[in-house]
Amino acid sequence: MNKRLIIDRFHLLTYATTIVGWALLIYALVVFDNARPEMATVVTNYFGIDVRQNWLGDVYERLKFLLWFCAVSSFLTLILNYILKVTYKERISMAIMLLFVVSIAAISLLFILSPTTI
Repeated sequence: MNKRLIIDRFHLLTYATTIVGWALLIYALVVFDNARPEMATVVTNYFGIDVRQNWLGDVYERLKFLLWFCAVSSFLTLILNYILKVTYKERISMAIMLLFVVSIAAISLLFILSPTTI
């Protein structure tokens, strides 16, 4: 096989996993919105509307899984991208690095603000 063809396939793999990782992170934002407690506002208090005060357990677990999957997949892609950089003198993708940092930050915040009652 041609060296350039191998490099192109590795780049295609890293780009594909990065796109999938970002799509899953956006989906995790939707899941987060469904899992978190509802916010009580002046209108809900005035009309006596009940709002959910706790996290939804199954949805919260799905959120943790999605965030961990994004972090692990972006870390593995980051390692692959680093191997490409060292071996073939290619560049490191900032999108992968940013995905990894955002995923780790989201996991950290989720565990810091972990719900007491699920």
